[in-house]
Amino acid sequence: MKNVIIGTAGHVDHGKTCLIKALTGMDTDRLKEEKKRGITIENGFADMVYGDYNISIIDVPGHEKFVRNMLAGIGGIDLVLLIIGLDEGIMPQTAEHFDILKMLKIKRGIVVLTKDDLVEDEDWKALVEEDVKEFLSGSFMEDAPIIRVSSYTGKNIEELKKLIGEELEKLPERDILPDAFRLPVDRVFTIEGHGTVITGTLMEGSVAVGDEIEIYPEETPVKVRNVQVHGENTDRAYAGQRTAINLAGVKKSDVNRGDVLAAPGSLKNSLMVDAAVEMFEDTARTLLDGSRVHFYCGSSESLAKVVLMDREFLDKGSHGYAQLRLETPVAVKKGDRFIIRFYSPVESIGGGVVLDACPVKHKRNDKSVIADMKIRETGSLKDILAVEAKEAGQNLIALKTAAVRLSSSLADVTKASEELEEEGLLHRMTGFDGAYIHRDYIERVKESAENILKAYHDENPLSVGMDREEFRSRLIRSHRIGEPKTAEAMISMLAGDGKLKISEVSVALADFDVKYTPEHLKMREEIIGTYKSAGYEMPKTEDVTAAFKDGVSAGHIIEALCAEGILARISYQYCLDREKYNDAACIVKSEIASKGEITLAEFRDAIGVSRKFAVEILEHFDKVKLTKKVGDSRVLY
Repeated sequence: MKNVIIGTAGHVDHGKTCLIKALTGMDTDRLKEEKKRGITIENGFADMVYGDYNISIIDVPGHEKFVRNMLAGIGGIDLVLLIIGLDEGIMPQTAEHFDILKMLKIKRGIVVLTKDDLVEDEDWKALVEEDVKEFLSGSFMEDAPIIRVSSYTGKNIEELKKLIGEELEKLPERDILPDAFRLPVDRVFTIEGHGTVITGTLMEGSVAVGDEIEIYPEETPVKVRNVQVHGENTDRAYAGQRTAINLAGVKKSDVNRGDVLAAPGSLKNSLMVDAAVEMFEDTARTLLDGSRVHFYCGSSESLAKVVLMDREFLDKGSHGYAQLRLETPVAVKKGDRFIIRFYSPVESIGGGVVLDACPVKHKRNDKSVIADMKIRETGSLKDILAVEAKEAGQNLIALKTAAVRLSSSLADVTKASEELEEEGLLHRMTGFDGAYIHRDYIERVKESAENILKAYHDENPLSVGMDREEFRSRLIRSHRIGEPKTAEAMISMLAGDGKLKISEVSVALADFDVKYTPEHLKMREEIIGTYKSAGYEMPKTEDVTAAFKDGVSAGHIIEALCAEGILARISYQYCLDREKYNDAACIVKSEIASKGEITLAEFRDAIGVSRKFAVEILEHFDKVKLTKKVGDSRVLY
């Protein structure tokens, strides 16, 4: 069975609720006030099975005062029934509802002319029908079927069902993304003995009994106790179904209409949204930069300040890019359609599409920002992924997260990332489970690294390189890198690209060499002589440097000699002449080869020094994994 959502739209008292009852046998007006006043105030819901389709029908309010409730229910529908009473024809809320349908990019619809039994004049009926055709001209419903019905007599109700089936056959199948469960909440209530229940239209993915999910924007973790579709218990509900979910461990007051139930970590709460905004063709209002509006997306509503990126105002029928700065947080995704209403008086003036659900704050008239917004609106998945990575900076792009964020499949995002990697725009970071970083960020980090090290080399021409920890800290501060692991991966990547040379303790530019003055060359020879004369009785580094007036330069020369391989760094305190180092290593290997092991005493006697120096050298061999201590002896690692 295929799951579809049908929504109604139209002016108050044009018979939407009566039509749904005629189609399904269900009365969607459930409130006492609705029964008393004879108008729909809250969204109502009904269902029916027709052929291969499980159909959920949303009955939305038609009265102008209840348009905000209508907006909470109409998002995510597959097919609309535009209902127009034959006795009155097109009315103000007919036009407003239809503007909203166009802005939400509903794909298909059927025009249902109701109250056929109340109008005897056939010429009037024909005139209404001609008005409707003219009204729909140039829209997505320009060629929509039109049918006259009477919910009271049952005229053409069965024919309407057949027509619905024919239109549903023309719809593409929903792409159910398994890791992207999302359901905007439009009703919350309690059932005695069961607790809190929410209902909504399941927009993406699926949800099953026992699933761990989250309530956004509060980010409250909850567990699914029970799931119902069409009033029947089920193990799992899928995108395209009206769904009721019994939540464990939360009170009714913990969930509100406008909240979103979604897979853990799949959404981010935001007080800003980047958007492409479009004004209704017939609006009399002008949207100025800085205007306050009512923002409706899914079942959520928030007040927002409109910051126009590329112009000073938007008037009827115009399009532009904006950042909507919200007064209360929302949890939306790229591609979500929204409606905006004028602040006061409250009337629908336009809408648009979310381009970035969690952007940084932009400055107006920034050409690069506007260019990226255009890509997010009209670009391919590959282009959009490149923009995502560029704007993410140090925050690596994980493919699974990107797929959910961009409402795409993991396979499609993986293919796009591989193409971008081949083109050199993205770089895969090792140690991060296939996450990517943009080339532009790498170039910025590379430039910073080169500037940091160049300044260091200029100030310290005798130093083999900057202390590795100091360099990493400087890099982190210059780019505000939150994760040291990311900084370390960047350093390793730059080394792999031949930009840096790295030891355990220092970092230098790849083309840097220590530059000696004649005075420094003299110091160098003296230091080499000191270590050769000392042999295995190694002097402390501080004692060697203290013998020179310029102790700092002497220390740098010692590090350079270690890097050149003339000395071997044994520990922080000690260095050893390289020839002696090699001899000591040969002694250890030879003794272990002949005896299977070597003791500290045997090594001490073999090199003819005190126990203190023998311990230093053997512990160094353990550290570099030449040897391994087993009991009181060493064996080869």
